[in-house]
Amino acid sequence: RNYRKEGLETIEDVGETLSAYINGQVTVACIVGLLAFIGYLIIDVPYPLVMALIVAVTNIIPYVGPILGGAPAVIIALFDSPFQALLVVIVITIAQQIEGNFLSPLILGKSLDIHPATVIILLLVAGNIAGVIGMVLAVPAYAVTKTIVISIARFLEIRRQANNVIPKDT
Repeated sequence: RNYRKEGLETIEDVGETLSAYINGQVTVACIVGLLAFIGYLIIDVPYPLVMALIVAVTNIIPYVGPILGGAPAVIIALFDSPFQALLVVIVITIAQQIEGNFLSPLILGKSLDIHPATVIILLLVAGNIAGVIGMVLAVPAYAVTKTIVISIARFLEIRRQANNVIPKDT
């Protein structure tokens, strides 16, 4: 019972961290969809809004998502010309490079209070250790672990301060 309040605060903090991660991922996906939409408009792909929405939704899936999201636009562009299909591939590649190198580290870093370089290092290390699954889980696992460690440190500090209070004899 003595630790119930701190435990509930820790659980609430973890929930907020995961919520921030999901919000960051959705924000990144929307921006990538917007970039794809602008690119599709520039190269005059049919149904640019629908194609960009597909890119945005599938962007949540690392590595495979951009391929799945870009495939319908490439197929539709092939009906016009192979050159336009190549332009679609270029648009998707540019959008993904912007996302991977700038947007994700910056947005996820800010939403989770993690330095962008830390996000990049986490993704590189997790990718080498556990592949795609590691990359998917690295940032949220780090953020949750960081939140729990900070909560434990806060709890230990409160406990230390409570033990240092010496009652006065009357």
